[in-house]
Amino acid sequence: MIELRHLRALTILRETGSMVRAAERLHLTQSALSHLFREMEDRHEQALFVRKSRPLRFTSAGLRLLQLADEVLPRVALAQRDLARLASGQAGRLNIAIECHSCYQWLMPTLDKYRDDWPEVELDLSSGFHFAPCRRWCAATWIWWSPPIPTRN
Repeated sequence: MIELRHLRALTILRETGSMVRAAERLHLTQSALSHLFREMEDRHEQALFVRKSRPLRFTSAGLRLLQLADEVLPRVALAQRDLARLASGQAGRLNIAIECHSCYQWLMPTLDKYRDDWPEVELDLSSGFHFAPCRRWCAATWIWWSPPIPTRN
């Protein structure tokens, strides 16, 4: 199984060009980093880089994993940032269902102000939304917000 820590370690090895410097950046001993790479090589039954080469040279397998790291790690970082924003209430989705066209007169300026204050919140505006119990009532605007799921401490 390929883990994020494996991809990060390979990326840092590429950036530093040295097991010693990569271990320092990862706050590992050189031995621990060497064991991590050996574990990966044993699992995939091939070397990831040529040891004792200057400059450091990656094998085809190592280059393929680095390509994967270049694709995956930025997406994981973005997802982590998005999750942090959702948890803090800075992002989310606001769903608005409008039953009357006259609501647009006051709602649009209000939404403009809302967008200025909460740029990361998606707005979903639906018109002609019909709630069966509301047919006897006058037209109304229904607003609901999906709050972030509380995290466990």
